Amino acid sequence: MKIAGLNLKNTVFAAPMAGITGRAFREILKTQGASLAFGEMISAQALVYGNKRTYELLCLEGEEYPVAVQLFGSSPQIIAEAAHIVRELGADLIDINMGCPTPKIVKNGEGCALMLQPELAASIIAETVKKVNVPVTVKMRSGWDTENINCALLAKRLEAAGAAAITVHGRTCKQLYSGKADWSTIAMVKKAITIPVIGNGDIFTPQDAAGMLDITGCDAVMVGRGMMGNPWLIADIIAYLQGEKPTGRPFTPQVFAMALAHLRREVELAIALQNDLKLNTELVAGEAEHYAVSAMRNHLAWYIKAIPQAASMRHKINHLTTVKQIEELFNTWLEEHNL
Repeated sequence: MKIAGLNLKNTVFAAPMAGITGRAFREILKTQGASLAFGEMISAQALVYGNKRTYELLCLEGEEYPVAVQLFGSSPQIIAEAAHIVRELGADLIDINMGCPTPKIVKNGEGCALMLQPELAASIIAETVKKVNVPVTVKMRSGWDTENINCALLAKRLEAAGAAAITVHGRTCKQLYSGKADWSTIAMVKKAITIPVIGNGDIFTPQDAAGMLDITGCDAVMVGRGMMGNPWLIADIIAYLQGEKPTGRPFTPQVFAMALAHLRREVELAIALQNDLKLNTELVAGEAEHYAVSAMRNHLAWYIKAIPQAASMRHKINHLTTVKQIEELFNTWLEEHNL
């Protein structure tokens, strides 16, 4: 499919997820076939003001094409300037977050709060489109609450302002992640606009993805929580949509191997980052490894969630600090289960 001038190899995308879709995980998702794998949402204001940690989150250099970055904020000028910065850093597509329901984001007039201010939301898109020469897209929810389902009307306004595609998560802001996603709101947006519509919400199996495409008529699907600890879901969805049999989640040894590969890549990235700041290579490597293991604990817990004794292993992982310790834990489990 195409989003403006951007050619994509399939209709399966990986959602931006705070604290989850860092560089290492994006690389894994792309090996599984995701045609777009969004990074964690980036504060436009922090980026423009030169916040060091925000630049660290980007980590785009050398990333496989196409590179998709999501920004959040509430100032048209600031978001446009941030878009220019990430474009210069290598972004091939820039998404504007108008769907995050997190209270600390919403109370600042950002994320889903923008759905209550359609004029401001349209201005953000218009200013950003003028500033960059890559597609500018939007991720939104169905509305603020069940009394304010305005996704179709807002999508029309954003299309007129220059948006190249719209992603709709079929929940309201007030729902957060509870209840069931209402896919009918995705269908409403698809009927209202001519640019591509990406459906999001409650895709946990290949059949879910196919059902969303069929029920809503959307052009692509975006997978979120379903891929946590299960990046293979991306490949399974692609296979299923192509009429092939999904291979499913692999056996435990392969799961452990993926988790360790993910962890080692996190360490590599952390070392590369810290090497820019320190001269003591041994100190850099040690600190980076401890940081990466700590940052990976949630991912490791998701990888092992379906295996016997997962709770006990999670408890042990929370007290480990090196890759070798994690590897030894996995190897002990495999030996105990004759695998």
